[in-house]
Amino acid sequence: MKSNVADTICTWLETAMELPFTVYADIIPDEDSDGACLRHDPNPAAERRFIDGSRQVSWQLTFFVRCQNAENARRYAADMTDTIDGAEITGDDGIKMDCEAVTLPQFIEVDAKGYTTYSASIRCTYLEE
Repeated sequence: MKSNVADTICTWLETAMELPFTVYADIIPDEDSDGACLRHDPNPAAERRFIDGSRQVSWQLTFFVRCQNAENARRYAADMTDTIDGAEITGDDGIKMDCEAVTLPQFIEVDAKGYTTYSASIRCTYLEE
């Protein structure tokens, strides 16, 4: 697994959009503010091996967007998904990832502090030598 896929996407998304919060990999560390995180799903969505030893790997990732204002949570999740859908993102290691939206934003919950969370899934595919 290319371990920095989530970090690369988070950094790219923050550069591509003007978000009022940081997009973290794995968790939103501050429980008292708006935020977003991106998590790897447990297994590759697909993998193809080629005769030269390289392989095409697809990782499914899920965004979680949490905001005090429910409409903002839904809108940011939709905007993030729209921005990354069809994007080609190049990591610091030179690997190019093709990204696509897999789901539209889905309501998750309203927590005890009144924050609303939405999620949306994306898939990133890249060639691993």
